[in-house]
Amino acid sequence: PAGYEHIQHTSIIKRILRENTLLFTDREEGLSPITGFSCWALGYLDKKYRLVGCLLHPAQNEGLDLRYRINYGDKCRRETCPESKIFLDLSINERKFWVRLADGLDSFSYSSKKNNPLFTMMGWGAVTLRLIALCEAGNTFVKESFFRAYPFFFTRLHPRANAYLLNKLVRMENIDLLKSESFRGQFEAFSVDISGRLEQAARQMPNAIRTHLLTLDPYFLDFLRLSVGLTKIHLKEAVRLNDMVNHAVQKFQEEEDLS
Repeated sequence: PAGYEHIQHTSIIKRILRENTLLFTDREEGLSPITGFSCWALGYLDKKYRLVGCLLHPAQNEGLDLRYRINYGDKCRRETCPESKIFLDLSINERKFWVRLADGLDSFSYSSKKNNPLFTMMGWGAVTLRLIALCEAGNTFVKESFFRAYPFFFTRLHPRANAYLLNKLVRMENIDLLKSESFRGQFEAFSVDISGRLEQAARQMPNAIRTHLLTLDPYFLDFLRLSVGLTKIHLKEAVRLNDMVNHAVQKFQEEEDLS
């Protein structure tokens, strides 16, 4: 059965991690490149065997970076997910506020986009995250209490695809919109409508460049790529569509009285 196979797979991973941890201190110093499909330096960072991470990371070695030993150091230093970049863009207090949503998760669940709500929340961008953390200063939320207080985030819309629109609509003075289920419905309808309109209005041009390379607001570029489906576009055309979106946002605010 599928469930049994999943348990077996998880058990094998845990066994490998435990072996890596136990054998780590006995390894000879020096270069030891990765062989096979897993890294020998990935193991448990705590005595209770709950926290998984890199045993060569400077955080584990009094500031000394030993990742060169796997001959993969540059890649280890370079690779990071978009969500972690947004998280690191927040202040310490803002990180502490948001990380509570992951309370109680073990290392496997913490790394799962399905189980860890931080992956979804980070997709809405630092602007919205800071706004909520500032508004809720002094308050403490866990996963269940946060989503009860902010039902907007039950939306099935792609966060990164819609962060630009949300940032344009929600400010400190109307932050309570995110606590309204009716606003969620309004926003979802608006997102679908404006995405469809831009898809129809976009001019297909030869020799266009990758959308994410343009020197425009990254949130808007994510909207073009992930919501409208424009993976290549000229800068002039992107600016024209940006003006269209901003005008539509202003009209939506006025019609729905979102002040």
